[in-house]
Amino acid sequence: MPPLHDAPGGQRWITVSEEHGTRYLYLDGCEAGAMRVASEEPVFHYLWFHKCSQFVQHPVCRALVLGAGAFTAAKCLAIDHPGAVIDAVDEEPELGVIGWKFFDLDQPAYARIEFHGVPAEEFLAGERVEYDFIFDDMFDGYQHVPIAGRGADHFRRLCALLPNGVCVKNVIWSPRSADTRASCAETIAACRAAFSAHTVLTLGDPAAGHNELVIGATASIRFDWPSMRSDLAAAGVPDFVLENTHPSP
Repeated sequence: MPPLHDAPGGQRWITVSEEHGTRYLYLDGCEAGAMRVASEEPVFHYLWFHKCSQFVQHPVCRALVLGAGAFTAAKCLAIDHPGAVIDAVDEEPELGVIGWKFFDLDQPAYARIEFHGVPAEEFLAGERVEYDFIFDDMFDGYQHVPIAGRGADHFRRLCALLPNGVCVKNVIWSPRSADTRASCAETIAACRAAFSAHTVLTLGDPAAGHNELVIGATASIRFDWPSMRSDLAAAGVPDFVLENTHPSP
């Protein structure tokens, strides 16, 4: 089947294809997101952890997604928190149009999603509003955490915008790439140092390629996995996701 879209964007070559009921987004040939045509449930397991927004100890009025992709995290947050403004940021400026045309952003449920087609560091440098929840999913191609999104300065900026909330940072660990493992370690260490409360979850086989989620809070939250698992299950995260999720040392 020919792609639904295949053309240059402002920064990346954008391809949208569809197969077996799933629509995929590729940026420069790298898979950057996916959407089930018949459901808004996440295709990729790690995106179910947008449900960590429930750990915020007050109503979520504003959320931030860094690395918009196919807008899965932003849309799920809009569904869970219908009164909230969701800022979705991506360096590819054409993703707003792509999301509207191919990934359901034209639906009324997502009217409070605001897309910003600028690099995350540029957006964060100028941002002065406060957030209740941040989902940081920035990548520079497959597996690579951008340098600007892995160090102490980046997480200090997030903390400054999150005075009493929760942040989830996604990284992809690979047994095949020392550079990828080093960038993951640097990112996790910086996130842990920035947030007074934190935990790290491994999704899948720790010895194979897998997502790792660093969950941090600027509020006094105690992250213990048995309680988190119970709360996430109650919020709708499927058993098949939780059964393959484990706390990291």
